[in-house]
Amino acid sequence: MRKASIFTIFLIVFVDLVGFGIVLPNLQLYGQQFGISNYFYLTLIGATYSFFQFLFAPILGRWSDHIGRRPVLIVSQIGTIVGFFMLFFANFFQGQILGIVLIFASRIVDGISGGNISTANAYIADITTPENRAKGLGALGAAFGLGFIFGPIIGGLVSHFLGLQYVPLVAAAFSFTALAMTVTRLAESRTPNNQRNDAAARRFSFRGLEHSLVRPIIGPLILLFFVNGFAFAGMEQTLSLLIQHRNYPITRRAMAQAHAANAAQGAGDSAEIKKPSEVHITAQAAFVKKQDDRSSYASGWLFGAIGIVIVLIQGGMIGRLTKKYGELKLTLLGPVITSAGLIIIALPVDWAWRWTGFLAGGILLAVGSGLFNPAMQALISRHCHSDEQGEVLGANQGMASLARALGPILAGLLFEYMFPAMPYYVSAGLCLLVTAGIFMKRAKFALPEPQSVAAPPDALPSK
Repeated sequence: MRKASIFTIFLIVFVDLVGFGIVLPNLQLYGQQFGISNYFYLTLIGATYSFFQFLFAPILGRWSDHIGRRPVLIVSQIGTIVGFFMLFFANFFQGQILGIVLIFASRIVDGISGGNISTANAYIADITTPENRAKGLGALGAAFGLGFIFGPIIGGLVSHFLGLQYVPLVAAAFSFTALAMTVTRLAESRTPNNQRNDAAARRFSFRGLEHSLVRPIIGPLILLFFVNGFAFAGMEQTLSLLIQHRNYPITRRAMAQAHAANAAQGAGDSAEIKKPSEVHITAQAAFVKKQDDRSSYASGWLFGAIGIVIVLIQGGMIGRLTKKYGELKLTLLGPVITSAGLIIIALPVDWAWRWTGFLAGGILLAVGSGLFNPAMQALISRHCHSDEQGEVLGANQGMASLARALGPILAGLLFEYMFPAMPYYVSAGLCLLVTAGIFMKRAKFALPEPQSVAAPPDALPSK
């Protein structure tokens, strides 16, 4: 029964993440068709989701402890579906302020209910023994990675063959499938006879965050993990815009004229087009839509390629690399490789092919992230006692969510008010600062040999 439950939750998370991955590289391009030409405002669309997820994740976690995992999964999936439908129905209000309101409201609804993954982690903790828990959580990690491979690719294909406006509808279909599987196939794991192992649930709470950040070793490690995630999130929310800027450019004038055409259509004035200026505006609207669809198609394949590399490293190579080199060396190397990838993307490297820089930089980004993230999480985990794993890893997860909310804000400001490649240079510098911070404190961060299991290496002194 437990094997069946693990397989079921694997499929649910995979299908759910495919739906999320479908919209990931398309949100900013989607917003352009509603007249949002300011790149900072475009990056706020993705940041809104992460910010509200950060605020409400502790509430959903506590709720799942009281009423069970299955109801919280169902509610969170319903919220995701509602958010996707709101995003789709915004198309009927292009050219109107209501359309833009619906876009941001959809991300708020999805963020508030976005407790799918943390609740799924708690579900695995409920149904597995400590000896098999890593294997169960690894299955969820694989589902997460696979979802982010196929999601962006499917999103790019949908925008290419159907149009960008249908991307949220297809994403909603995947999320509805995950909801149906949860309702019909997933049994509740939280029962009176089943005492959950809090150490493995990785639940985030603000009190646990504060307690972890003041720790002399764990606190700096979590902050370094935050800075690296902050840098990566800035890239994640601007990459499709940079692809469009370089390979499928749209002028501000064209976007303004397309917005005017959408407004005219929304007012019902597009039935009769008599003036040459109106014909010109409609042509500009079609041009903007075509460029957005092309950018979405290319972004989907690039995000898919990045996901493939990350899954290959985290799924097959990270264990052997950790045994050979240790977590500390991988945390030193990962940000350097990520920084190199960011710089290559920032530079217009197109001497052989216009996608050379994007592909080469994307692969390096994936390698650096694939090495750093699991190694840093393992290092944090090994510096705390087994009884406090849930609090510390939950705090780390919460800071990662905050990084995904704040990173795009800085990236959007730099993209809009400096120049498009500036966020990548700044993120590259932040990654190098992470390596420098780890190197300077390498003696503290290194694991004691042999490591004591009786008490945490980074325990606060007792009063």
